[in-house]
Amino acid sequence: MLKEVGASGQISLGKKYAGQLFDLQTLADGSITLQPVKVVPVTPSVQEEPARYGTQPAPTAQWAEQHAAQIAQYNAWATEREPYSQRVRRWRSEGV
Repeated sequence: MLKEVGASGQISLGKKYAGQLFDLQTLADGSITLQPVKVVPVTPSVQEEPARYGTQPAPTAQWAEQHAAQIAQYNAWATEREPYSQRVRRWRSEGV
């Protein structure tokens, strides 16, 4: 079978070979061979360590406990303020 290499450097083998993997070998005389192959994943011989992040307490809980006073102060300040969306509406209606 005669195949022509296109301008992009590709050869079409046909739908029969779609999705298959090939081992490409270029010999010293310039000839090329394509050998169909099947890839088998290698099982790692070394067992991975389990993740350590689940064994320690969540840092957010510790942070919240350490900053409870500041959080309470901010929450008190925020409840006294007008929400941003309402401020924007007010500014637009006032023509500011």
